[in-house]
Amino acid sequence: MENDKKEEEKKEEFSWGERHKQTLLLFFGMLISYGLRVNLSVAIVAMTDKSSANTHFIELPWNESSKSKVLSSFFWGYLITQVYAGQMAQKYGGKYFLAGALGVSGVLTIFTPASAIHGGVLVMCANRMVQGMAQGFIFPSVNVLLSKWAPASEKGRLISFVFSGTQFGSLVMLPTAGLLASSSGGWPAIFYVGGAFTLVWVLVWSLMGANSPSEHQTISDSEKKFIINSLSNTTSNKPLQTPWGKIFTSIPMWTLIIAHLTQNLGFWILLTNMPTYINYILKFDIKSNGFLSAMPYLIMWILIIAFSWISDYIRTHGLITNTNQRKIWNTLAHWGGALALLSLYLFDTSTTGAIVLLTAALGLNSGVYTGFLTNHLDLAPNFAGTLLGITNSIANITSILGPLLVGFVVTDNCNKDQWGIVFLCSASVFFIGNLLYVIFGTADTQPWNDTSINNKIKNGENEDP
Repeated sequence: MENDKKEEEKKEEFSWGERHKQTLLLFFGMLISYGLRVNLSVAIVAMTDKSSANTHFIELPWNESSKSKVLSSFFWGYLITQVYAGQMAQKYGGKYFLAGALGVSGVLTIFTPASAIHGGVLVMCANRMVQGMAQGFIFPSVNVLLSKWAPASEKGRLISFVFSGTQFGSLVMLPTAGLLASSSGGWPAIFYVGGAFTLVWVLVWSLMGANSPSEHQTISDSEKKFIINSLSNTTSNKPLQTPWGKIFTSIPMWTLIIAHLTQNLGFWILLTNMPTYINYILKFDIKSNGFLSAMPYLIMWILIIAFSWISDYIRTHGLITNTNQRKIWNTLAHWGGALALLSLYLFDTSTTGAIVLLTAALGLNSGVYTGFLTNHLDLAPNFAGTLLGITNSIANITSILGPLLVGFVVTDNCNKDQWGIVFLCSASVFFIGNLLYVIFGTADTQPWNDTSINNKIKNGENEDP
């Protein structure tokens, strides 16, 4: 009978089910959210220099300081709501918080051209800041949903696939934005098209999404049992009191915070400013700019999928510990990326060489998805939304500082030496963050993951049979 049960679980593991439909919907949700986040990186080139796109649309008189403020304003709001979002998603489920977050973002994206043209820098910053506040609910909500839907044997690839939507969003939006800016719709079309697609996704998700297998109406009994049994040792079915004191005195947790801080600073410096670098230093027009800016994200998306399957294979066959896995993947991402950026700073590369090194720096960054980003679910599945909310909120301080730092260092967009300093800064923070992660990081589930069990043990009570 035991063998029959194992055979049934093995069969369920390789069959297409509702968990895969949910992760596919979440993938598209992440794709859209990042598309809305990075659309401005390409659009702002056309918005402030109409010679690079359809010349029939207004050119905004924003200087480099104004552009940096507009690019960073999203993150002013983004860091405010993260922890609260994690708490709410854990208490009530992530489904409708996710729908609301993208719904608000979609509507405000449609109003972005009006904000920029009629409201100027101040109103544009306010628009992006509110979008950031709304999107602060996305990562914590998705993490809570994945903690209920991703069985242990598939955790690496399902989680990585969902979060790879962020890279696919950049991959789709960057070239699409370039084409739309040059189309008859001009740069405003970037925001109208993106906003419309977002609202369609919100409708589909509201109809088909579910907080957990237990709440899904059409999931099979066998798949429901497979998922719930897989997660029963680490995930509680009842709401638990958040152990704030233990979270903020946990060395593994602080290691995650530092890893996330350094990741965001290095990554967002590249993400928000690469179209500008390609335009002014590598001398590509906005159509080519969009495709070149997107190429690293195509490589990154492919590597995320490949790395996640390798990671699950290693986990399933017990080849190395989960802790060592996390550290190896994170080292590949951060130290590999740092080496590419350092080379870009040290050597006088050709245009092709610069594109290759930028592609390598961002492509190798895909290792963070099987590295520290999955680590939140390792440490405490019951508080996955709150943990990601904490690290993502604190880390986005550096997302704000990144564009502002570039605006301070790069006073002349055509100065290659100034851009070299920016790349050196990114390489340095990648190196330091991963060094601390290698020394102090762990993938072991923490004792404070289940406070109800800890309290029973402490009081000498027996667990429920």
